[in-house]
Amino acid sequence: MSTQPPVDEDAFTTGQAAVAAVNAAFYQAIEDGDLDSMRKLWLDGEHADTVHCVHPGQPAVHGRAQVLMSWTVVMARLSYLQFFLTDVRVVIGTDFAVVTCAENVLADLPESDDSTVFAGGRAEATNVFRRAADGQWKLFSHHSSPVFPSGRSEEADDPDHG
Repeated sequence: MSTQPPVDEDAFTTGQAAVAAVNAAFYQAIEDGDLDSMRKLWLDGEHADTVHCVHPGQPAVHGRAQVLMSWTVVMARLSYLQFFLTDVRVVIGTDFAVVTCAENVLADLPESDDSTVFAGGRAEATNVFRRAADGQWKLFSHHSSPVFPSGRSEEADDPDHG
């Protein structure tokens, strides 16, 4: 899993690298189907009801308990899910940090005849972290939106057509 900035960006500062590591731990928890690790990553306490998550193509889920339940469902549906993060960018404020990245995903799609098919896709994600009272970065918001092919045909690229 990549935690380096895009090639055209400067190297991460120590603070950015720390946030990028928490971001990578989030995706690792999803890949591992590790709900205990997922619980540790999300903001808790007095702000638990303010967290939210938007899974690709789904309505927003609000509140820590509901967000964790949504991840339980995601993890239960797939036996294999792998992320290849690219274009990771980290911006840090006083109490908030924002990570944007491209989620390049490989997942299994169970077939009805007991065979498994793998499919890939791409989504753009924004992960917002809030600094907790103990100084650790905790997930406050995750939003992932699918990126669909442009729909351009090969004919549109051919100067002899159109």
